[in-house]
Amino acid sequence: MPPTSASARRRAWWSRPIVTLPATSGDRNCTCKETTVCLTPCCGGIFTFISVMAFLSYLVDKGHCDAKFSIQSIAVSPSSLSWHVDFLVKNPRISYSILYGGDETTVRLGPLHAAVLNTSHARKSPSHTAFSVDFAAEGNSTAVVFEQLDIKLKANHKVYVGYPEPGHIDIRCYNLTRNHENVEKVHCYSSFTPLTEVIS
Repeated sequence: MPPTSASARRRAWWSRPIVTLPATSGDRNCTCKETTVCLTPCCGGIFTFISVMAFLSYLVDKGHCDAKFSIQSIAVSPSSLSWHVDFLVKNPRISYSILYGGDETTVRLGPLHAAVLNTSHARKSPSHTAFSVDFAAEGNSTAVVFEQLDIKLKANHKVYVGYPEPGHIDIRCYNLTRNHENVEKVHCYSSFTPLTEVIS
C-alpha cells in the first residue's frame, strides 16, 4: 500500500529525535557518533550547572560588605579622656561576620591613638545590632571639636564553606563632636579589608 499523504509528511524538526538508538540488545551496537550525540546534552547540562555555580560564587566573593554604622549617642567624661559611643549597626549579608570583642577592636580619634576600655553588643532585631565602645584617647583630646573617628573590627568573609577569609571592617565617622546633641550630623562609612591586603 502506498504511504498516505499524512504518513509521508515530514515531521516538524522539533519533534524529531536527535538520534534513534537500537531498541533491544539484539540489534546492532551504537556507533561512536550516536553515543556522542546522546551524551552531548548531559555534558552540556553539567557544564551549564558548573558555570552558574562558579558565577554565583564570584558574585558572593565580590559582594561588598553592606554593613552600616550610625552613631546613636556620644558621652565624654568630665576629664575629657574617656569616650562612650553607641552605634546602631545594620547587619551585613550572611557571607560576613563581625567580631565585636575588645580584643578585636582598635580605635583612633583623629590623630590620637585610643585605648579600648570596653565593648558590648546586643542584637536588637534580625537586621540590626547595638554596638558600644568605651575608649580613652591618648594625648590632649580637649582640642577635638570636629574630628574623625576610625574604628577597626575584626571580621570574616565566608567566600567558601569552611574557608572564611579573615580581615577587618573599617569604620570611619566624620564631623564627630563632643556634643551628643549633634550626632545626626555625624556620617559613618564602612568597608571590608581582607587580611591579605593588610599584610601586603
